[in-house]
Amino acid sequence: MFKRKKKVALALGGGAARGLAHIGVLEAFEKHGLPIDMIAGTSMGAIIGAIYALEPSVAALKERFQAYLASDAFKETRFNQLGDQNDEDAGMFDRLLQLAWKGLFYTLVVTRQSYYGKSTSQQNFSLMIDDLTFADTHIPFCTTALDLKSGQEVVFTSGSLRRAVSASCAIPGLLPPVEEGGGLLVDGGWIDAVPVAPAFGLGADVVIAVDVASDLEPCGELDNALDIIGRADSIARWALSTERCSKANLVVRPRNNRSHWADFSLFHEAVAEGVAAVEEQLPALERLVSSNRGLLSRFFR
Repeated sequence: MFKRKKKVALALGGGAARGLAHIGVLEAFEKHGLPIDMIAGTSMGAIIGAIYALEPSVAALKERFQAYLASDAFKETRFNQLGDQNDEDAGMFDRLLQLAWKGLFYTLVVTRQSYYGKSTSQQNFSLMIDDLTFADTHIPFCTTALDLKSGQEVVFTSGSLRRAVSASCAIPGLLPPVEEGGGLLVDGGWIDAVPVAPAFGLGADVVIAVDVASDLEPCGELDNALDIIGRADSIARWALSTERCSKANLVVRPRNNRSHWADFSLFHEAVAEGVAAVEEQLPALERLVSSNRGLLSRFFR
């Protein structure tokens, strides 16, 4: 009896700068001829997934992303300064500037919806995502966001690709929420850090999850309320991500947790970690995508 080819989807999770490892995962899939029939992405996974779905070429993806990171628009965001400043060679004046900038950041995020305004957000997303629709992708693609009003996950499969990705990447407090259909949408990572279920919803038989922030980081000093709030949020998101990934057929976990989520300077290192993570599980991946046995995903069991 003829058995149809199984459809394989990648579920690319959030993780900000750590999500650059997704590029390495895609590179390894290309290198080893592993199929990608569809992609679901959240947050940084949405950006990388959308770019690749529009033009399935890792070389083009790298060129596009590196051009963005070198752009004046990205530099003006000073996004890297959100990271922990542990440079022992920094002088006293530099340290005072860093502290002053952080003080300004904390002041702004409690007096308006987000640190970055809509114009800054739109300018940056326009450099990364072409003004096209989901129908223009060469690979079926979806992305997710959280509606703050209903508390529900919103899955985008049609309409403006740029607008959907900007909603999926709207980090609470940093980037402005996106108003859509009466809802107020923010980063999908707060409800579906690794979008396994949406990937199955696209029609996939096999879903390979890519979790770039799988480890719960060591607990630092909890000296103030912000530290405690941040730690509680990290634990909740880690637990949710673990639960979501348990529904996938296989999970790829790049080891790039050494870098800060806001530090985009380690581009090549993050990409290399993505390649290494795939090659570490290559035999299992090849068995999974090449088998023609009637496999029902664990998600629907």
